[in-house]
Amino acid sequence: MKSKLPSPAWTRITLLFFGHLLNDGYGSFFAPLLPLLINRLDLSLAMAGLAGTLHIALSAFTQPALGYLLDRTQRLSLVVIGPFLTICAMSMIGRAVNFTQLLVLMAVAGLGTALFHPAAAILVSGGNAANRGLRMAFFSAGGTIGGAITPLFIVVLAATYGLTSSPWLLIPGLLSLAVFTLFLRRHLPKPVRQTSTTTSLRAIPRQLIILWLAIVFRSMATVSFLNFLAVIITGRGGSPFAGGVSITVYLFAGAMGGFLAGNLSDRFGRKVVFFACAVLSTPFFLLFLYGPPSLGLVSVAMAGLFIFSSTPVGVVAAQELLPRNTGLVSGFVMGFAWGVSGLILVLIGRYADLYGLLPVMTGAAFLPLVAGALILFYRDPHMKASAAQPEKL
Repeated sequence: MKSKLPSPAWTRITLLFFGHLLNDGYGSFFAPLLPLLINRLDLSLAMAGLAGTLHIALSAFTQPALGYLLDRTQRLSLVVIGPFLTICAMSMIGRAVNFTQLLVLMAVAGLGTALFHPAAAILVSGGNAANRGLRMAFFSAGGTIGGAITPLFIVVLAATYGLTSSPWLLIPGLLSLAVFTLFLRRHLPKPVRQTSTTTSLRAIPRQLIILWLAIVFRSMATVSFLNFLAVIITGRGGSPFAGGVSITVYLFAGAMGGFLAGNLSDRFGRKVVFFACAVLSTPFFLLFLYGPPSLGLVSVAMAGLFIFSSTPVGVVAAQELLPRNTGLVSGFVMGFAWGVSGLILVLIGRYADLYGLLPVMTGAAFLPLVAGALILFYRDPHMKASAAQPEKL
């Protein structure tokens, strides 16, 4: 008989799914509101890019350090403070009166995201190791779905009531966070202070470096198409709304794919599932770029299904390599890898101006194949542990 996850743990993970949806949903306000912010604050494209980069950099590059501190102190209540900062900062974005205020709000929101993710990852992966891939997949789906819903919602709100109405979003956000906090506090595990071991650069397993590089190349393709899907569609004559729909479809399919892949990786191993998802995404990216427009949404959905599927698989694989430093490795592969991957957008923008967007995005479509090639050199400890463990009758 298969082991079942205890009910309190599932309750906690369900609550963290909701918290992830809340944090990443509010954290996704900037991109859809950017055209309005440019007009309101008279921003140049360089200034707009700087604001977005600041948010990504703070949320991504501080996660490993914050995760390491959480491993040491076990102050997992920070999982609530993170969304609080994100909700407050992003709800006020429509009231920024100058570029400096916008930068401050983006920095606070980035810090909030950086606090939430490693703390939540520790809570998701803690306890019984059974179904760890399924747990992380369910948690990851919350953030992806939040990012998929928010762009359409916030654009409609701003078009109806104006950009300066954004502070009203504090009310539903903080009320939702209060409910999240009230229930989560009953299901937090007792803090267990880690022993005074340190993780130096020499102690980082070679397998983690290989895994991280594979995640980076996979994420480069993910963020490239996420940011330029709407541009490609509108360049073909589609409406901005059609571009927004394509992003929503891309993310929703990714959430479903991550849930499925996380479950499959518990049965067949992290390496096999990561490899399959990475390799299968490339044909659908190419179909979107070169196929008939009638297959546009289908190819976007399938590409999102596969490219996002490896996200929870990679996080869990990293946690299994350093089980005593789950916060550190979660920040390393969720935050730092995503931040490094985001730097490719600068290159894509530059070379797209020189050679056109289509050939540059074609190159990005092949990046998952590089990730798949790298993961072939990865040895899966999950499968070794499963093989060594005797089957229970």
